[in-house]
This record gives sequence, structure tokens and C-alpha cells, in this order.
Amino acid sequence: MTSTTLADFLHLTHRPDLGIVTARWTRPTSSEELRYGYQELLRYAGGCESCRRWLIDSRRRIQVDSRDVHWLTSEFYPRLRQHLGGHVYLAFLIAPYQADDVQDESLPALPYTHGDYCSLNQFTDEGEAVRWLCSRAM
Repeated sequence: MTSTTLADFLHLTHRPDLGIVTARWTRPTSSEELRYGYQELLRYAGGCESCRRWLIDSRRRIQVDSRDVHWLTSEFYPRLRQHLGGHVYLAFLIAPYQADDVQDESLPALPYTHGDYCSLNQFTDEGEAVRWLCSRAM
């Protein structure tokens, strides 16, 4: 297992035995930090044999600005296949209260496949998230 920490807001770990890169947000972030963190996650995953299964622990992040959601869906996610050579699976780990707070009607229901480049799902249990990721064909 290899890991790295970006500033004080993101910890990245690669589990080669499971083929999963884990990104743990350690505190709420600004828009600039969020975007920088995702860029670094992509760079890190590319260096881990282009790992295309991601566990994103968002339990310590409070809320994502709608402009950041737009950036993720319109700019970041479409680049994943190009940079990692295939479909990417993202399992978002959230706190139970965060699942209750999701009110954005513009977002599709999960699990969701975004174009031909990524699939997203959301979990409140890390074991379930890992099982879902491991069940995705590579």
C-alpha cells in the first residue's frame, strides 16, 4: 500500500491488492482545494497502474458548491477515460446525515453512469462501497 497527503485536506492511498485508490477528504475544502485535490487524485491514480476504481471518502466534507458539481460533471469526469485508459468507477462514501441532505433535483439518481467514461455510486458503509468497486469489471 502506498499513500500520500496533500496539504491538510486530502489523503490518497493505493491498495494494489484490491485495485482501488482511496481519497479521504480530511476537512471541508474551498472550491480551489476541491479542484486541486481531484486533479491530484487523477495524477496519483495514473501513477498506480492507471487505477480505475476510486473510493472517495467525503464524510468530512460538508457540502459541494453547485459550480464545483458542474466542473466535475462537465470537465473533470469526461477526462477520466482519456487519462486512465478506460471506464472509471467512483464510490462516494458519505455520512448518513449527508444522504438525507441530498436535495439537488438536477443530479441523476445513483448508481449512475456518466457518459462512457465513469460510473458513480454512493454509500454510507465503506465495506459495501469496496464490495461494489471490486465487483466492477476491469
